[in-house]
This record gives sequence, structure tokens and C-alpha cells, in this order.
Amino acid sequence: MAALNSHTKNHIEKDVHGIKISCGTCHSHFEGNEHFSVNNDACFTCHFIKSNGTDNSTVRTSCTDCHKVPDKVIKRGLVTINHAEFVSYKASCEESCHKNEVYKTTKVDDNVCLNCHSFRKEQHANIAEMHEAHTSHEKVECFACHGEVSHGRKEVTSVSVMMDCRNCHSDTHQAQRTIYATQHPMQTQQTDRILSPMFLTHVECTGCHIEQVAQKSGALNSLGTVAKAVPRACDNCHEEGTGQQYIPFWQNKIKAMHEETSRKLEQLKSKQITSKLKESIDQAQSILDSISSDGSWGVHNFKYTEALLRRADEIISGAR
Repeated sequence: MAALNSHTKNHIEKDVHGIKISCGTCHSHFEGNEHFSVNNDACFTCHFIKSNGTDNSTVRTSCTDCHKVPDKVIKRGLVTINHAEFVSYKASCEESCHKNEVYKTTKVDDNVCLNCHSFRKEQHANIAEMHEAHTSHEKVECFACHGEVSHGRKEVTSVSVMMDCRNCHSDTHQAQRTIYATQHPMQTQQTDRILSPMFLTHVECTGCHIEQVAQKSGALNSLGTVAKAVPRACDNCHEEGTGQQYIPFWQNKIKAMHEETSRKLEQLKSKQITSKLKESIDQAQSILDSISSDGSWGVHNFKYTEALLRRADEIISGAR
């Protein structure tokens, strides 16, 4: 009786996006001994697949809706797992240890329709109407359109492999890429990009950053090293001494221009600030900040850096 009440309460006669749940929704028409057994793929599709444009499943389900929290300590090799400890921390199963055990499919591909029809899914088709036509009038399995939704651990991955530094350290070299690839937000509409010869010849960061050194004093020590760019890297492609000759020239000129433009900007800031003046100040400051954040002082792209500083100077002069 309890099982029947569960069916009636949670499934039978419920309508989910046009799917009127009946016995056959979960109990598929398998042959032989599997006839009318529950097809877990149907459960996974409804409970785990994401709705279009959201991060939510059609029917919100958590691990504990189906699984009991293990009350025994589990030992796997040298690792001891006590679920009670994790529960005491109010840890989420889905967002911690078991976050990769549900693989949700993408939206239904139009070409799937061609398996049964001579036409593709209409762009204006209502989801509820589509579901009703396929589940109420025809017995079409959920996964026939949505594909397989895997559930359960397929392989064990080392935690060291699971750690993705980019989850925290995202775009840490954005300023450098901006200068090297000439993609400053102040010049998004430009048609004549001032590309560095190194960029045009596909020189990667590792072409110049060839010397492994310890992090600077005062930096958070992760016991690692960083790749430093050194003048002798130029000698791998150019005449010996090229780096020693050009790098000081580029950097001294850019630093001098940056210092002079910064001085003019400070003078502009001392004036009475209007909305128009503030816009000019913000534009010039953005350019100056990107160049100082880049830190190469022209080495990444001398001509483009020089052009940016001239543009900043024009903005300041026009605002006076």
C-alpha cells in the first residue's frame, strides 16, 4: 500500500511539461523477462536533464531523494570515508564528492526528429505540446529524443587531476594577452590592428619566457616556479645581443611616455569634474592601467603600446 501511495503521490497522473505520467512512462515495453520493468533511463531523463537556458533540472532531485546516507564507514585502499562526518558539515552530495556522477544531455537536436519523421522540429513548437504528442498519443521513450543520461560513477579520478586552477585563477594574464593580441576594450571597433611581428609569426609565451625562477619575495609561496622572460630568448631567433639592445630602448621610451601621460591625467583630475570629463578620465585611466598591468613596458607589443599611450594623450588633450 505504501508503494502504491508513493506512486500516486509523486508520479501517477502528474503533468510535467506536457508529459502526463502513466505506468508506461517508467515501466517500458521491454521483451522477455524485462517486460514492463522500470527503465532507469526514463527516470534519469526527467530528473536530471536541464531545462533550456537554466541550470535547473525538469524535476529537482537530490541524491538523498533516492539514496540513503551510508551509516557505515567505507574503506577504499588507504582512504577512509565517513559519510556521517560530511553530513555534519551540511555538505552537498551533488556539489562535492558526487558532482560528476550525473551527466546531463543538451537540448534535443532537430535531426533526431528525422529518425521517425520526414521533417525537423518546428522552431515555434511548444514544449508542452511536443511532450503531449509524443507521450500521450504515442509511446515514445524519453531518451529516444533526449539521448542517454548517464548516472553513477563510471571511473575514479585522482583528486589532483580534478583540481582545476582556472576555477580560481581565471584570466590572470588578461592584460598581457590584451596588449599582445591588440584587443584593448577602448579599441574594439578598430580596423587596422597594430600587430606585433612576434604575434604575426606565432611566437607563444613560452618562446620568450624560458627561465624558471622562484616567485618574487612577498608573493604567496606555492613552492613552485614561474617562467621569466629574459633578453637572451631573443637570440634564439635573432642575432646575438638583439634582446639586450632593443628591450631597454622599448621599455625606457614607454615608461617615459606613461609617466608623462599620467602627469597630464592628474592635472586633468584636479579640474571640476563633469560627467563628460569623468568619461574622458576613465578612458585614459583604463589605457594607462592596462599598460602598467601588462608590465612588459612595450616588449609584448611596442608599436601598439605606443599607439595606446598616444590615444590616451589625445583623450586628455581633448578634454581640457
